[in-house]
Amino acid sequence: MSDKIYCGSAKIVKTKFGEMPKILFHKDNINTIVKYMKDNNVDFINLDMKEKKDKQEGKHTHYLEVDTWKPETNPVETDEPNLNPETDDLAF
Repeated sequence: MSDKIYCGSAKIVKTKFGEMPKILFHKDNINTIVKYMKDNNVDFINLDMKEKKDKQEGKHTHYLEVDTWKPETNPVETDEPNLNPETDDLAF
């Protein structure tokens, strides 16, 4: 697993329409995201909004982290045997 990439902060505010996350990005956060996307040759990224353990009154209560998970590139193995009708003996 690669190093964690932090890229912003957030807090949940109450509005007349219900709770809403307010997200803050600094220009350095945007540059970090763009660099990650260029280095990994991706067009999209997922961000995880996670709650801080030590919250302070009036401060941001959440932080944003780039989701760096990538699927394994190993081919999927199947339980079906690989039969070649010209060389394998069939029972029928």
